[in-house]
Amino acid sequence: MEPDLPTGTNATKLFGDKTPNAIILNRILLNLAQPDGSELIDLIVLLSRKLLSVWTHLQTYQAQERALVQQAAGWPTTKREHSQELYEEFDVFSVQIKSTLDHLVQVMRPILGRNKWTMYSFGDKGERVLASLQRNTSKHHAGHVRLMEHQLFNETNRRWLTGIIDARDQVNHGMAGGMKIERFAVYRDAGGTVHLPRWNDEQTIGEAMLIVWENLFRYVEDFIVLAINFRLKPEYGLVRKEMPLTSSVPSWTLTTRQAVDEFVRAHTPSKAI
Repeated sequence: MEPDLPTGTNATKLFGDKTPNAIILNRILLNLAQPDGSELIDLIVLLSRKLLSVWTHLQTYQAQERALVQQAAGWPTTKREHSQELYEEFDVFSVQIKSTLDHLVQVMRPILGRNKWTMYSFGDKGERVLASLQRNTSKHHAGHVRLMEHQLFNETNRRWLTGIIDARDQVNHGMAGGMKIERFAVYRDAGGTVHLPRWNDEQTIGEAMLIVWENLFRYVEDFIVLAINFRLKPEYGLVRKEMPLTSSVPSWTLTTRQAVDEFVRAHTPSKAI
């Protein structure tokens, strides 16, 4: 549930979150918008709006997909529709994801300073972001950079980021032959099965979009927290516990350094013999 507006004639609603349990509002905007500088707050508000846009286009795609399934159930097997609506929603979905990532890297600017952080785009699917972190931070922050590399710039994230950014480039820039409208065909076969646009042999495009949305949300949440981590005093630390995406509870908890060390010891597996 979204918190109520404060009473008073000057109360203004800045953000309306329609996601389940208002996860953007509760886990990103209210939890991470720190009152230590307007630029950081403004960036987190903008990122929240970008995330909501991605989620909204996913919902629209899914609703249109469900409608087409119902319609196609009564089609003759000779009919095949290349859905302009699905094409458009996937197009905007992928564009908004890249835009979200481009704004996300700018979170480091108020953290490190304008002179040290001049990146404005998620270059080379994040590779240039990691290189800039390694190049433009002091030895004092080496541990913070290694934590970002481990959590954000790993092979698992690299795979889904590459997939959706390449798809966005195909739709918008015609790269790798482009993504033709035929890719968004909907039809019914002789056995009565309705076929939907496919991402690959195992997934429909709609299923892939849902996975990408879930990954993106966690990526944004992790990136902002690990950026703010650069400013934490030595006596404090962060503990991450994977939460269901629909949970309003953030994945990260601020705690004492002693509690972090105890958590790590308790969750470090014994060595095999």
